[in-house]
Amino acid sequence: LTKTPGGYLLNGAKRFVFDAEAATTFLVAARTEEGKVVLLIVDRNQPGITVRRHTGFLVSMAEVVFNNVEIAPAALLGPTGASWGSLELALEKTLPILCAYQVGASQEVFDITCEYTRNRIVFGQPIGRFQRVQDHCVDLSIHLDAARWATYETLWRIDSGLSARAASHEAKAVASEGYYQATNYAHMVWAGPGTDYGHPMMAHSVLAHTLYQYLGTPAHHKRLMMDALYPRA
Repeated sequence: LTKTPGGYLLNGAKRFVFDAEAATTFLVAARTEEGKVVLLIVDRNQPGITVRRHTGFLVSMAEVVFNNVEIAPAALLGPTGASWGSLELALEKTLPILCAYQVGASQEVFDITCEYTRNRIVFGQPIGRFQRVQDHCVDLSIHLDAARWATYETLWRIDSGLSARAASHEAKAVASEGYYQATNYAHMVWAGPGTDYGHPMMAHSVLAHTLYQYLGTPAHHKRLMMDALYPRA
């Protein structure tokens, strides 16, 4: 973000933006020449903005490119340099909501997979009787429960007025990994039928891969969790 006599010029790109093509307004985090992070309200139709839809194993993601986009001073949210703290506080309370979504999705993966093990008959018996299939269902359940309880604890801390900064990052790391691994173990049970793009498992796999990266990978949130637990001097 470069300062000009009449305001600012915004240059750069955001690589993975959910539903960018449908947006009318963008909330943009940008870095000033002094290295401070600011938040901007940017109209989608301003000259210099290009939205490029991603194809492949992603859900409604696009790249948003800003090329000399003129920004009025009134578009800045809050004082310069104070926006990052506001963003961190917002993430502390919104990450658990995303985690709850991932927990619910993992629960559906678990439910439809267990139902399949009861109804799929091989060699005259349900595949759920085979030990290796049971192992996959157990592993799926372990990741589901880890995501659920990490999310519950974070929401409890917020509801109780306690600090949830470290817990929010922990929950995002566990829930993202949990949903991702839940789909992997479920695919081992479903095998061929689960690879059909019209099958619910493929929709879950695409979404799990997308949310794994969204707002930071598990490794990123683990680092932030440690920073919250053990602040650097």
